Amino acid sequence: MSLEQLPNSDHTSAVSECRALYEQIWNTPSLTLELARSPLMQPAPLSLTLEERTRLTYQRARALARAHNLTLKDVVEMTPAFWKLHMDMLTAMDGGAINLVSVQYNLFVGTVAPFAATHPELPAIIEKALRVDISSQFMLTELGHGLDARNLETTATLLPNGSFELHTPSPNAAKCMPPNTPRNGLPTIAVVIARLIVEGEDRGVRPFVVPMSDGTKMCTGITSKVFPPRPGANPIDHALTYFDHVKLPPSALLGSLEKPRNERDNFLSTIHRMGAGTLFLAGACIPLIKMAVYNASKFSFRRHILGNDGQPMPVINFRTQHLPILHAIARAHVLQAFLIYAGREYCIQADSRVRHIFATTFKAVTIHHFKTSLQSINEGCGWQGYYDRNQILAASLEFNAVATAEGDVRVLAIRLASELLIGRYEVPPPKDPHSALARHEAGLFTEARGLMKRFGNKHRSEAFNRTILPLCLPLVLAIGYRMAIEAAADVGIEPKLCALYEAGVIKEDAGWFAEKGGISREVQRAIEAQAADAVLPELERLVEETGVQPYCTAPMTSQALWDGYVEELETFSGNAVWNFEETKARL
Repeated sequence: MSLEQLPNSDHTSAVSECRALYEQIWNTPSLTLELARSPLMQPAPLSLTLEERTRLTYQRARALARAHNLTLKDVVEMTPAFWKLHMDMLTAMDGGAINLVSVQYNLFVGTVAPFAATHPELPAIIEKALRVDISSQFMLTELGHGLDARNLETTATLLPNGSFELHTPSPNAAKCMPPNTPRNGLPTIAVVIARLIVEGEDRGVRPFVVPMSDGTKMCTGITSKVFPPRPGANPIDHALTYFDHVKLPPSALLGSLEKPRNERDNFLSTIHRMGAGTLFLAGACIPLIKMAVYNASKFSFRRHILGNDGQPMPVINFRTQHLPILHAIARAHVLQAFLIYAGREYCIQADSRVRHIFATTFKAVTIHHFKTSLQSINEGCGWQGYYDRNQILAASLEFNAVATAEGDVRVLAIRLASELLIGRYEVPPPKDPHSALARHEAGLFTEARGLMKRFGNKHRSEAFNRTILPLCLPLVLAIGYRMAIEAAADVGIEPKLCALYEAGVIKEDAGWFAEKGGISREVQRAIEAQAADAVLPELERLVEETGVQPYCTAPMTSQALWDGYVEELETFSGNAVWNFEETKARL
């Protein structure tokens, strides 16, 4: 049962619980303020080698983990402390650090924890993973089976003595992306998802705990081919991993040797923590939107031009400069509320299909807002926005990959929208079916279902592929927008911010609202202008209240930071003389 479907008394209680969670997560002191000011978190010198920069990312990950000091219970039960870690402002300083910690806690620890009672070696490994004394990875995706993970090729064959032989049978079976080299300086261990083979019989996929390296060299039979760094991102040693008849002890297997009754259910159970990663890792984009708001607004208040009266005026006064910033502020506030709602529902729902609704809609909306906000904000920073030290562009490049981590958002949206359209289950109904965003959601559903009827409701057809698939992501976004604005109202987000958020959504699908929603483009512009005018006088207060200032190091935000940055720049000078006439003669 969803929040909206609860009886009145229970609904009131659920809203109160969401508000309490909101207060607990967002209004308690940050655990990393001291860390943000430490030398470890200052911009890395340009002179560092790739290996040194990679180890720095891991050192920051360890510091982040120890600042939050989560327990095994926090990870397994996904307590508010687990949520708060993923939304830590330190993400604005090094997105790679939260990426490493999130995988380590959610996918590795969350997967192996249920087996700790029956595997005596696991509690010590879990403790080291929680403190990031080791690097702990989760290896599911294969090079040739990115989103088709149920058909992965890696095999773990049971040997007569009870041990296993882990093997990569073809180049396409290489495990793809998880960081896995001695470059990080930490012993590395991983949960490897492989196909269990017993006496020649395929018994479906299983998780195996496999040591990868001792921090200096790879373990016997394991080869890692490391990818080059991603442009703009703090370096992590993402790699392809191959297994050459690697021997594993019987205890490496997590689970039973028996063939599962239902292979699909077994597979979903094996990767049960992927959904949590879909939701909570996407939430790490919220601090980055706040960082972009802070850096761009401070720049825009400092940057002056001469006005019509000959007096200097800050560029923040221009509508084109402050409007993207105002929209981003509204989005950050609404997304915070949406996270509380979606996270709460994800944690209490028993049906994995219903959990999929909240994880997918939250990720789709958050990633979309993140990408569009950072792009429009950065464009207002001029040439200063081109450099990674100004954080916005670097954050955009680093976290674009979140759109594919724990499931490509487009594919997740296709799966969700398809199942909703063929009636396998339903999303929570809107509280107010007559609201603009609820009518938008209903209108897109009606449009898609009308198209499906034309080809006999066949969802595995070329007509569905050509006609419905392009509508899936917009449909899921529409669901998410409506849920987000309702969640914001429930936790008490300022109405003026909610109004601006809604105006931004209307603007994104201006054609539908003009054609079907009864809101002309002229009226849409007036709605946006009125909402922006209401928030603009509060801009400086809202920027300061983000709490992100200690985590912002962009030189463009203050004269002191700019002066320090210029001092660091490689400098050239000399006493050369260029005689133009002599040069001309030589030519």
